[in-house]
Amino acid sequence: MKGKKRKIALLLVFIAAVIYILEFSPLNYYFFHEEGRALFMERFSGYMERIGGWAPFVFILFFIFCIAFFVPASIPVSIGSLVFGSWTGLLLNLIGANIGGIMAFFLSRYLLRGFAAKLLRHAHFKKLDDKVEEHGFSIIIYLRLMFLPFTYLSFASGLSKIRFKDFFWATFIGVIPGIIFVTFFVGAVKKLLIRYKSFGDIIREPSGFLTPDVIIPFVLFAFSFAIPSIIRHYKKKFYVTKAIEKEAGVEE
Repeated sequence: MKGKKRKIALLLVFIAAVIYILEFSPLNYYFFHEEGRALFMERFSGYMERIGGWAPFVFILFFIFCIAFFVPASIPVSIGSLVFGSWTGLLLNLIGANIGGIMAFFLSRYLLRGFAAKLLRHAHFKKLDDKVEEHGFSIIIYLRLMFLPFTYLSFASGLSKIRFKDFFWATFIGVIPGIIFVTFFVGAVKKLLIRYKSFGDIIREPSGFLTPDVIIPFVLFAFSFAIPSIIRHYKKKFYVTKAIEKEAGVEE
């Protein structure tokens, strides 16, 4: 009983913290308003420069914090690319996403799995839960490649009976394409913004768009929109049913 009360107390504290941070703290302005994001980038970049060698570690902690408090993963991924560049940013983004996903998984499993188990007693949900337990790796890697919201899928996985090793490897592999696309696309946009100060500059010197480090990220980013459709043709090979897609929020 004490353990149950402790979990309930921790859950309430966690929910209150999420609501406060996303709705009432300065992070609401920094993350969800265009002017706030620009100001945050300026201050965050300056802070990263000042702390020098500690910057990668602080950024990973920042990434984990974002995942834990339901900030869309695209925000820290973009920041990683802008602050550290495409290649270093890619490495740090992959590390941050995987550690953040693991933490979200265990937070959900520790705080919410007991409550979810009661809800999943219904035959329909129990059947889905059993299927996720049996084919967890295939199902999660499919949903990762469908580019479902990273944080929500990580928390939802913790509610299911999926084995941690299946979740870990599916996440480790499944997030690579999306993070590569966003990291290099943002890096390419940054290079263009540095090179061109106005539309007139583009007209006078369009060759900046024709370099491989710009063309390839743009092509990959465009291709990323086709991946969900391609993957969906093979969903049976991933043991994914329409019921699982519906519960996961995959659109028709």
